[in-house]
Amino acid sequence: ARRRVVRTCGVVLFECDGHVVTMTCVMERLRRQLMEFEVLGAMYPEEESTDSRFVVDTPVTEVDALNAAVSKWEDHGGEVPTEAEVSRLPNLRASLTLRVPDDDNGGTVRLTISLPHTYPNSAPPSLQLSSSKLTRKSQSLILVALEKFATTLTSDLDEHGSECLMELARTLEERSAAAAAAEREEEEKNKKNATDDDRDATIAVLRIDHMNDSKTYVKTLQKWCTALGLGARVFWSTRKGAKSGKKWTSEDDDKTVAMENQSSKNETATKNTQPPVGRVENVFVILHGESESVSEFLKRTRVEFVDIDGKGNKCKERNAVVLCRRSIEVAKKGEDVVPVFSGFECEQFDGSNEKLELILKRFNLLHVGTGDARWKA
Repeated sequence: ARRRVVRTCGVVLFECDGHVVTMTCVMERLRRQLMEFEVLGAMYPEEESTDSRFVVDTPVTEVDALNAAVSKWEDHGGEVPTEAEVSRLPNLRASLTLRVPDDDNGGTVRLTISLPHTYPNSAPPSLQLSSSKLTRKSQSLILVALEKFATTLTSDLDEHGSECLMELARTLEERSAAAAAAEREEEEKNKKNATDDDRDATIAVLRIDHMNDSKTYVKTLQKWCTALGLGARVFWSTRKGAKSGKKWTSEDDDKTVAMENQSSKNETATKNTQPPVGRVENVFVILHGESESVSEFLKRTRVEFVDIDGKGNKCKERNAVVLCRRSIEVAKKGEDVVPVFSGFECEQFDGSNEKLELILKRFNLLHVGTGDARWKA
């Protein structure tokens, strides 16, 4: 928040993001924030016997400093702190973890909270949401609902606003339970409607280090897919980019979401782009079809001549790794199943890890491979 302290006619004023208030208002808001955190801590204590808990993320020394500033203001008849003291006041931050009330182990949801200095009068809390089981779509819908609800209870209410964290906790519990039930119902519906062929369908992700004669190599792959009845999506680049041994972190997840939003606005059409004559690298093949057909495809990459070596002699594939192979019905927690696709399509990407993440996320295969083996060639 942008803050500026000024004096007008001897009265100390505090300007924050365009709102000008007296120092007394600032201290009153801070007292309300501390009291609300204290109540939530009592409602959701940190106990090993339960998954629900409220944890203050602001360092203890900073919380003590805030309490000391409020105590000084109360003990001295409303005496406000100095300008320097006010400028150093930190924002209160906390996280609320709740067990999703669901008959089938709905997991947990975690709401990260940051209170601006103008809360609760003229600004709602800043919120982030994560979940151990709910899909990203459900998390996004719940977060939007919580943000709108928080706004109606704070900046949209009146000049005094209202504390809203307890109401947000109740709403989060209700909406996460409803989302878990809806996801479970959808999963059961999909299983009931699945045909025997669907249940036998397999997804595989194959990484090919390079293709020296890419045009012939891709034509061979396409011929195999047609004969075996497989759907395939081939992604290739003209330079190295996806690094070996890359470990996945939450920062990568946030970066991928940002990249995805930007890509949907600016990405040029590169779908169904056959590779040029010559060498391409970092080739990823996503296969969909019957399990036996996928096995036969993978076998052929090892036993048949598909490429040429540096001397122009025909060679078999020796640098391919299967990153993932599983039933199409199987999905990791919090992820949707892989969408069904058919036909054979090629698409160029720039070889970077970020672009590759977008591709895998599009097919709900973002987390193929783990740890050091994730990009191992």
